[in-house]
Amino acid sequence: MSKKFPYGHDINKYIDKAVEKMKYTYPWAKKELFSKKYEYLIEKTNNKYQFAYIYHWDNSSSEKKVLYIDGEEFIQQIIWQQEYTIQEYNKVKKVFVVPGQAGKILHDWHLENYEFRKHQLGGYSVFCQAGDRVTGGSRTFFIPPSYFSGSYEEFLDKYIELVPPSFGFTKEELESIPELKKFLGY
Repeated sequence: MSKKFPYGHDINKYIDKAVEKMKYTYPWAKKELFSKKYEYLIEKTNNKYQFAYIYHWDNSSSEKKVLYIDGEEFIQQIIWQQEYTIQEYNKVKKVFVVPGQAGKILHDWHLENYEFRKHQLGGYSVFCQAGDRVTGGSRTFFIPPSYFSGSYEEFLDKYIELVPPSFGFTKEELESIPELKKFLGY
């Protein structure tokens, strides 16, 4: 097999590899949950095989894009395109709002929301939101299940790498909240 096509020319092998990688963070991921707006293929262009996808718009039109990338980059492309759909499929069932947010300032932005979320199909995420008088932003981080395999302190060490204190809280601040430890199953 070539570097460009390490799994041959069967598109399903690349989709399966993308699902396999997604399961690290999203254990409920499966290709049946992928957005139907994307159709993946390998096609011959100028006598060379290339990865491609077709995006199907809501108005019944579609757009094909040929990608001049290798197999690993294509797998990452699939993950990037499908991540939101996979995340949205696993709805939030319980929320823990981290206390101590009021008045906290992060790089001239005011922390507006910092909450841990437990999901219906399993897993946890954290939602961070901050803003100033003119603009704001939010981000959701899904926590890989492997982070929960050790002690609570080990979890926090990994967590702080995933969600650095610049998003709201230090390890020491989170350690001082016993309700959070209980919410996360420790």
